[in-house]
Amino acid sequence: MLDLLKPPAMLAVLAAALVVGAVLVARQISRRLNWDPAGPIALIAAAPLLPHVAVIASLSFDDLLPLVGLGMLAWRLPVPRLSGDPLMRGLLVAVVVAIGARVASALANGGGLEGTILMLGQAIARPVVLLGMVAYVAVTRPMERRQRLTMIAIASIGTFEAVFGLIAFVVPLPWDLGLQAARPMTSAYGVCRGLVNGTLGLSANHLGAVFVLALPLTVALAVRGPGWARWGWLLAASAQAAALALTFTRSSILIAGVLAVTLLIFQRRVVLMAAAMAVTTTLLLVVSLSAGCAVSSSSGGPVGGFVGLAGGRITDGNDRLALWYAAAHIMVDHPLFGVGLDQMAVILKEDPARYRPTPFGPAGNSAHNTILLAGAETGIVGALAILAINVGLALLALRCVWRGWRRRDVLPAAAGLVIGGYLVQGMFNNLFSIPGTSSILALLVGAFAVSQVVSGEAKGGSSPPTGDEQPSPYTRPAVDTNDMAGAGG
Repeated sequence: MLDLLKPPAMLAVLAAALVVGAVLVARQISRRLNWDPAGPIALIAAAPLLPHVAVIASLSFDDLLPLVGLGMLAWRLPVPRLSGDPLMRGLLVAVVVAIGARVASALANGGGLEGTILMLGQAIARPVVLLGMVAYVAVTRPMERRQRLTMIAIASIGTFEAVFGLIAFVVPLPWDLGLQAARPMTSAYGVCRGLVNGTLGLSANHLGAVFVLALPLTVALAVRGPGWARWGWLLAASAQAAALALTFTRSSILIAGVLAVTLLIFQRRVVLMAAAMAVTTTLLLVVSLSAGCAVSSSSGGPVGGFVGLAGGRITDGNDRLALWYAAAHIMVDHPLFGVGLDQMAVILKEDPARYRPTPFGPAGNSAHNTILLAGAETGIVGALAILAINVGLALLALRCVWRGWRRRDVLPAAAGLVIGGYLVQGMFNNLFSIPGTSSILALLVGAFAVSQVVSGEAKGGSSPPTGDEQPSPYTRPAVDTNDMAGAGG
């Protein structure tokens, strides 16, 4: 299906239609919830819904919804002011240094004028857009509404991706939508229809990253939700867990599972909710594997077959150690400017004798590690800047978890754990260059982790009263977000 989107005229028409439709949908969401930022926040969270297909240069379809959301926030909100928080200032410095390293790499490796301009745009645009999302989401208020809507939006997108993926696994869709073909020499090859990869159309690793962000938040909404909403969110979490298992992504399954169990322990509701989630997830897996995989009875049925497939995945594919070794080798050979953005895989093909052989086996792909990839592409300075950004975000995540633990509030604790889990997965996959995953991270950081000084919140957690908060021209009295399913507590 993605081949149908190749003609430039078709891409332009679809992109324009998507932008117009996104604006209209966002306005309706804001009207319905009687809160201007609601629609834009929902658009940023919806980034994974569109496929990662290039529209022009480095702009892809999954960029469109977050960009429209950011533009609507920037149109309605004041320009964020510089934070007085030392941690935030340090993070900003690291981002500026990373952008500088990317720009220097583009100038050194861009080749001709056209290539340099394209690489410069890529070097600057992505980090600036992510920084803008963090800043503008952080200044939306009140804080409680911002955080609740962010969690519901991300959990809802994760649930949609899970249902879509499970359907694609059980009932083959046209053009193999929702599935990534299993690679030869992997345990799923020739056994299952494929690996669930959702609507992004990329590697199943990236959908796994979406579930790392969404599944723990969905569990948090379940333990916080009132009445039947709690069980609705638990069912959604079970669907996400089943779809995550069918991505067969090792790091995502482990990280999301640990985070979900941690949140259940945090609320001291392990036995009943964990048992209900385990039973529902197992039933979904049995049905899916029975329909989507050729699992023999000698392997122990669908569940035994899945255990065997998952166990085989531990040794599948390129060993991460080989990829990391190759990236470090490239960084040592090109310490000042690296080899250019998105060029590591190209270099491996152009000079296989030097970079592919490693003590851990052949390296045939990019680094699958945020820091080492930055080192290979932009040099040592770029790697150090990305390392500083990861450390800064980890400290913000810990602050979030501590705030939630101190207040016995599962929502900030869940957000902090998810941010930390995403950073851990970034050590095994390339995530920050994909809008469908990095936009959700930026949304979470802005909603939960940024200092209250930036967002203008009072120390008690509520917004200070202002005289300029008037209804927007496109809002009307409607339901309050406190009444949304699963949002209360």
